[in-house]
Amino acid sequence: MRTAVNPERFRSNLPRMVLSEVKTGSLRSTPRSGGYGQGPPGSRRVVMAFHEPLLSGATISALRTVPLLVERGWAVSFWTPAPGPCFSWLDERGADVRGEPRPLASSLRGMRLPPGFVRRARASPGYLIRFCGTLRTLRPQVFHANSLFTFQEALTAERVLGIPTLAHVHDMAPAGKRGSARAICRHGVTKTIAVSQACAASYAHDGWSPEVVYEAAPLPTNAAPVRESPRPFVIGTVGVVARRKGSDLFVAAARGLMERHPGRFEFRMVGSPNDPFDREWGESVIAEAKAAGIVYMPEADVVSQFQEWDCFALPSRVDPCPIAMLEAMASGLPVVGTRVDGIAEQITPECGFLVPGDDASALAAAVEQVANSPAGQRREMGKAGRARVASAFSIESQAQALHESYLATLGESP
Repeated sequence: MRTAVNPERFRSNLPRMVLSEVKTGSLRSTPRSGGYGQGPPGSRRVVMAFHEPLLSGATISALRTVPLLVERGWAVSFWTPAPGPCFSWLDERGADVRGEPRPLASSLRGMRLPPGFVRRARASPGYLIRFCGTLRTLRPQVFHANSLFTFQEALTAERVLGIPTLAHVHDMAPAGKRGSARAICRHGVTKTIAVSQACAASYAHDGWSPEVVYEAAPLPTNAAPVRESPRPFVIGTVGVVARRKGSDLFVAAARGLMERHPGRFEFRMVGSPNDPFDREWGESVIAEAKAAGIVYMPEADVVSQFQEWDCFALPSRVDPCPIAMLEAMASGLPVVGTRVDGIAEQITPECGFLVPGDDASALAAAVEQVANSPAGQRREMGKAGRARVASAFSIESQAQALHESYLATLGESP
C-alpha cells in the first residue's frame, strides 16, 4: 500500500545533516535474514542507488520489483541519502541499506541550495570516497543507478570501480542539458533503460536510444466502487505540487467547475511542494487550492483515497510515466490526463480522456464529461483501466524486464 509522504518533517534537518556529514560518516542498517531484498546464498548482488531521501515515485517503482528480483536470483542492497524516509522504510524491513547525507547535486543551481555551494563542494569528495568503500565491501555484480540524478554515483561505479552499471532514467532528458545527459546514458554506463517511449526518445541520439522498461502498479483486489449518481462527484489528483505536474491547472479547473456547479463537485489534492526549485510556487498554489474549497492533503493512503473518488485527473506539463496514473487506473477509476510524454502511452480511449497540455478549460471539460457519463459507462472505463495495467504495466512484467536488463548489463542473454 502506498502513502504519499509529507517530507516537511525531514526537510528542516537536511542542511544540518550535510554540515555534519564529515563527522557522522555513513549510516548502515542491520540486515535481517529474510529481510527486504535478501536473497539466498549464491545470489548475485545488485546495489540500487537513489538520489533523494524521500519515497518518491521513482524510488517506489524500483522498490516494488525487489521481491520478484529476489525470486529471480538477485540479492539487493541499497544506497540512499540518509537519514530519511527511504532509509527508514528499508531499515524497518531488514534490508541491507547504507547511505549518508548527499551533498551532490546535478546543477550549479542545486549546489547553491542550503547549506550552499562551498560546504557541498567540500563534503563531496568524502562522500564519494565512502561510497566507493561501500561498493568495494559489497562487491556487487551490477550497480543500478535509479535516476539520471545519480549520475555521479553511476560514473564512479562504472569508471572508477569497473562495476557494470545500469542507468534507469525515470526523468525526461533535461532541456538545455540533453547533450550531457545523452553522453552519460550512452557512453558513461554499460546500459540505460527508460520508463516510456517518450522518455527514451528524449535521450535518443544518432540511431541510439535506451530500451524501455515501463513503470508499473499493483492491481488491488477490489476496484473502487462506482456510485450511481454521486453528489458531490469526487475528483482527485496525486503528485508533488509543482509546475511540471500542472498543479495550478488542477486548481483552475476545479475552481471553475465548483463556481459553475455549486455542490456538484468535490476536488481533492494529495501531495507536498517538495521540489526545492518550485517550493514557494507550490505553497502559493496550495493556498489558492484551499481558498477555492479544494480538500488538500499533504499525505494520504493513496489506495484508500481512490476508494472514495469518482475520477482521477493529472494535468502534467512534463511526466515520463507517472505511477499515480497507473495506480488510479489499477483501482478502476476513470482517468483524465494531458497528452504529454508517457501519459499518452498510458491512457487509451477505453479507460479515460487525454486533453491538451497547459489547458485548464480542456481539463475541466473532460472531467465534466466523465461526471455526466452514466455509471455503467464509468464502470466500463474503470474495468478497461484495470485491464490495461494488468496487461501492459504489471509489476511482474517490470521485474522481468529489469532482470533481463541486469543480465544484459553483464553481457548475458536472458
